[in-house]
Amino acid sequence: MKDKKISNAAAGTLSTIMGAICWGFSGFCCDFMFSVHHMSPLWVTPVRMILTSLLLYIICFITYGWRKTLEPLSNRYDLIRVIFFGAVGLSLAQYPYLMAISYSNAATATILEFLGVSYLVVFVCIRQKRLPKKFESWALICALIGTLLITTHGDFSSLIITKAALFWGILSGIGIAVYTLLPVRLLCRYNSMILVCNGMLFAGITMSLICQPWKYTVSWDEQTILPMAALIIIGSVFAFSFYMYGINKIGPVKASMLNTLEPLSAIVFCALFLHLRLHLLDYLGFLFILSTIFILKLDKEKQIKTENSAKKAGIQHE
Repeated sequence: MKDKKISNAAAGTLSTIMGAICWGFSGFCCDFMFSVHHMSPLWVTPVRMILTSLLLYIICFITYGWRKTLEPLSNRYDLIRVIFFGAVGLSLAQYPYLMAISYSNAATATILEFLGVSYLVVFVCIRQKRLPKKFESWALICALIGTLLITTHGDFSSLIITKAALFWGILSGIGIAVYTLLPVRLLCRYNSMILVCNGMLFAGITMSLICQPWKYTVSWDEQTILPMAALIIIGSVFAFSFYMYGINKIGPVKASMLNTLEPLSAIVFCALFLHLRLHLLDYLGFLFILSTIFILKLDKEKQIKTENSAKKAGIQHE
C-alpha cells in the first residue's frame, strides 16, 4: 500500500512537471509566431481555442462518452454558467496573455500572469471585509516588488517594458484569478476536463466574434501549421491533461507549487530558440513574484496544522 502511494505521488509529480513544461512551451510557441512569423494574436487566440476545444471533445467522447461530455449543457442554469466561464473566464485567461507576449516576450508575460495569485488574495480580503493577514501581506509586498523590478529595473522614473505589455500582463493575471473563481460550483458537479472542453468552445466562439480572425490573411504552410499544431497539441491539450492528472494524484496545493516551473520553461525555450536575454533584475523580479506562491502555501499549511491541533484538543477534552 505504501509503495503504491509512493508510485502515485511520483507519477503525479512527474505529470505536473510535464504539464508546467508544456504550458511554458505554449508561451514560447506564441512568442515564436508573433516575433518570427509576425502572426496576429487576434487570429491565433480564437483559432487556438476552437481547435483545442475540438480536440478536447474527441478525447472526452472517447474517455467519458458523449452523454457525460455534453451533460453540463443539458441543464439550463449550468449551461449559462459554462457559457459565462468560457466567454469571460477562459477568454480573460487566454487573450490578454497572448497580447502580453506580443508586446514583450513569453517569459515576462508568464510571470506577470502569475500575479493572479496576488489578485485572488485581494479578492478574498475584500469579500471577507478584512485586511490581509501576515503571510498574505508578505505575499502582496513580494508581488509588488517583483513587478517593479521587472517593469523598471530599479529606475522608477521610467518603464523598461511598454505600457501595453504591462497593461495586458496585469490583465492576464486578473484573467487567471477570474478563471480560477468562476467554475467553483461547476467543478463540484463535473469533471474538470469536460468543463474546460465545453468552456473552451464558448470562449473560441466569443473571441471569434470579437477578433474576427477571418479578416486576417494566413498562409497555411508548414511555417504556420507546425507551430500552431505544437501550440494546440503540446501547449494546450497535453499541458492540461498532464496537469489535471497531476492534481488528481498529488493535490492542487503541491501541483500549484510545481506549476512555478512554467515560467522557467518559457525562459529556457525562449533563450535557446529565440535568443532571449534578460537582465539580472528580471530574474530577481521573477523570484519575488513566484515566492508569493510559496509564502501562501506556508500560510495554508499553518492553518491546516492549527485546525488539526484544535480538533485533537476538542477530542481529548471530550
